Amino acid sequence: MNFLRNEEPYLRITEYLKYKNSMRKENEKWNISAMKPMPSFLYANKKVDIGGTVSLLTGSSVAKRGVTNFDGNSLVKGRVFVASGITMKYAIADANTGEQDVAYSLSQMPNVLMQSTLVVKQKNEILIELPISDMLASTENGNHYFKLGSFALLEDDTITEIEIQYPEGARLDLETGKALFASARLSGFVTYQKR
Repeated sequence: MNFLRNEEPYLRITEYLKYKNSMRKENEKWNISAMKPMPSFLYANKKVDIGGTVSLLTGSSVAKRGVTNFDGNSLVKGRVFVASGITMKYAIADANTGEQDVAYSLSQMPNVLMQSTLVVKQKNEILIELPISDMLASTENGNHYFKLGSFALLEDDTITEIEIQYPEGARLDLETGKALFASARLSGFVTYQKR
């Protein structure tokens, strides 16, 4: 039995992590032999304002199923994430609804959100910066995630920023009592400690 069959993504991720680790300072290197990459997703769901730059993560964000799997605005020490795809969903719902109770969707997104940009940053470095309209164009072929042209590494124990940057003068007329909710989702591999 060939254990490498259908495992190309896993092998690409392990080689990528080895390469990234070789570029780190000696006292900051990961213990690659103890890291096991597994398919995973990172997400941040939030009720958002309209206009300017809106952060989906804050230092007070708490890992909570259905809301976010970030702990604050960073990943747990020893756990890194390699993103290979990204998507953005939205919902318009009652303003007092919890983020976990909203049905997020890709279809019929308001133009003000479609014309915005989604940015993912760490250490003041932009890891991903894409117009939301271009990300969603990939869903026309049945894909739910925009495939990144290269991996984006989200390091552990490092502040992560996920922002929606609206165009100048952005506005959205909502019924009284309604609010806009946004969901940013990254697909890729997360590392776990081997037994």
